[in-house]
Amino acid sequence: MARIEYKWDDAKFNSYEGANPENLYSALPDTYKSGKPTLVFLTSDLADDAQFMKNIEGTTLMDENVQIGVGMFNQLKMNGNKVKDTNPFWKILGGKSLPRMVVVDHNGAKVGAVEAQDISPSKVFGLMKRAASKVYKTDLETIVKESKTILTEIDQIEAKRAALATKKASSTKQKTSEWAKEEAALDEQMKAVEARELALKKKWNEEKKVAKA
Repeated sequence: MARIEYKWDDAKFNSYEGANPENLYSALPDTYKSGKPTLVFLTSDLADDAQFMKNIEGTTLMDENVQIGVGMFNQLKMNGNKVKDTNPFWKILGGKSLPRMVVVDHNGAKVGAVEAQDISPSKVFGLMKRAASKVYKTDLETIVKESKTILTEIDQIEAKRAALATKKASSTKQKTSEWAKEEAALDEQMKAVEARELALKKKWNEEKKVAKA
């Protein structure tokens, strides 16, 4: 499912003055107060942590459950080496090792974290499910399952488009009207699937257990 991409936001704290150490969002822009939980990825640029970073990028971040589920989360990335124990949010973001993945709920409170060699798709997704269950009426596993169905259909349509393009390029006969008809049919199929996808996302986001934070 190549269409899925992380939309990591760099941490841009407004100010630490008056920050509530129990609420990560108290120093972040208002977009973090939309009622969504947050997945925080604290990276490391140290050579000693390079293998851990490679493992995370090749396994956890490539896991379908994590990739799809994180679409219901804010996605925050920061250099963990710059987050010291003097940081007002150390209680939420801090730990013993890097890299670190921290899940924060819709109120900016820490749900849990996993670090270095302990980071795995199942552990990260488990924390995500706990945070999502506080917000969304539809459980995260169902959201992932329904999203996979949609994404598979989109992949199939895109594969048919690619096959049609190959057929057009290799054909010795011009079948303009026939090809145009196939393209139009695929376009209509894609519109229908994307409309279903938007409707599902709207449903999940509107049917929340909580109002905006």
